[in-house]
Amino acid sequence: MHGAVRELEPLDAAACDAIVAGLPEWFGNEQGIRDCALAVRSHAGLVATDETGFLRWTHARARGVAEITRMAVQATSRRRGIGRSLLGALSDRRQEEQVHRSDVKTLSERAAYAPYAETRAFYLANGFEPVAELDIWDEDNPAVLLRRSL
Repeated sequence: MHGAVRELEPLDAAACDAIVAGLPEWFGNEQGIRDCALAVRSHAGLVATDETGFLRWTHARARGVAEITRMAVQATSRRRGIGRSLLGALSDRRQEEQVHRSDVKTLSERAAYAPYAETRAFYLANGFEPVAELDIWDEDNPAVLLRRSL
C-alpha cells in the first residue's frame, strides 16, 4: 500500500459522508451525494488512514482500465499530498491487477465553474491528460474525460 492509505471498508462510510458534506462546492447535487454514500458502502476503494480523503473506482478488466468514480479530500486537508497518495496507491494496486490506465470524468472547463478548475488542475498535475469532451450528464454539466497511462 502507498503512504498513509489503506483499503476502504464499510466502517469508513460515515467519515466519507462527512468529507462530502464539507465540500458543497463539489458535492452540491443531492442525487450525487446519495450515489456517493452508496458507493463508499458497497464498492472497492481507498481511504487515507487518518480518514481525510477517499477514492472509489471501478475496474474494467477486459479493457485494462480503472475508472475513478469518486474522490474527495477534506477541505482543511487539501494540498498536503493526500490526493496524490490516493492516486499513487491506486496506481500501485492497478499495476498488480494488469490495469494499464486510469480514467476520470469531471466537470469540463466549458461549465466555467471555478471549483472544478482546481479539480482539473489537480489531475493534470498528476499526469492525467484530457482525452475528450463529453455530454453525458446535462447541458449545465459538460464533462471532460481525463486519462493517465500506468
